Amino acid sequence: MEAPDYSIVIPVYNSGAWLTKLVSRIEAAMRPLDASFEVILVNDASPDKTTWQVIQELSKERDYVRGFDMLYNVGQFRALLCGLEQCRGKQIITMDDDLQHPPEELPKLVQAMKAHPGVDCVMGEYQCKQHGPIRNLGSALAQKIMDKLYDKPPGIRTTSFRIMTADLAKALTLYRTAHPQLGPLIVRVTRNIVNVPVAHAARPFGTSGYRLMRLVSETLRSVVNASVAPLRFISAIGLICATAAFIIGVYYLAKWLLGDIGVPGYASLIITIAFFSGMILVSIGVLGEYIGRIVQELTGMPRFTIRTSTDETQR
Repeated sequence: MEAPDYSIVIPVYNSGAWLTKLVSRIEAAMRPLDASFEVILVNDASPDKTTWQVIQELSKERDYVRGFDMLYNVGQFRALLCGLEQCRGKQIITMDDDLQHPPEELPKLVQAMKAHPGVDCVMGEYQCKQHGPIRNLGSALAQKIMDKLYDKPPGIRTTSFRIMTADLAKALTLYRTAHPQLGPLIVRVTRNIVNVPVAHAARPFGTSGYRLMRLVSETLRSVVNASVAPLRFISAIGLICATAAFIIGVYYLAKWLLGDIGVPGYASLIITIAFFSGMILVSIGVLGEYIGRIVQELTGMPRFTIRTSTDETQR
């Protein structure tokens, strides 16, 4: 089968009620471009029964729709990687399923990619984000972390509404980790990234799955995936504690020599506890440094398992 010009990859979760509308708007936006395309819908083990049924119906009605059903819930990022592995397009577009990424903005991404032939990825930069204040704060914090830890190109905003080359998409799928995050991975693989202004719509259906604790968890995960800075921080604390213990030890030793401490063993007990508490933290930090590097090298947990796909049912 001839490769389409574009593959549009969308992880979906409990979105059966509006998937038909989403796909129809994508078709209306892509048809005027006079280019072939496919829409890949990855059902992340939605607990409702309608999402996968709607995907199957869409794939029967429209030959450009392909669906993949996960065996178990793997999360948005791993579901997206599954779609990247299955896509056949020369260029890959990723977007969310909640209609906050207006399909009518797709031509802007395509045109920006054509206008920058040497670029590997074009990311939509939201002109006015329609998230809540907590989500916006979490996104701003994540952007700051990426600036510092991932050596992100200055001035570039990373979003999940983007278009990339097939070569970049392939490189992303080769990165083996149990908790992938596409934005950080992209800026680690390439610096040939540009932004294009796009609209960001209010969520018309349902509620976001990114609650406060999940935003915190994803932010911390991005820090751990990027560097061993937390381990070094613990080591620094341990070193400070050990230094303070040494100073305290000298102080109490002086007091003991001057006869100011009358309780036998008090000075030696304080010195021992303070010193070894600091050294334990140093040791944990050093061991953690090695463990972190080993995990980074050897991580190979299964990222996803496909239960079935519309490709199989249509053979």
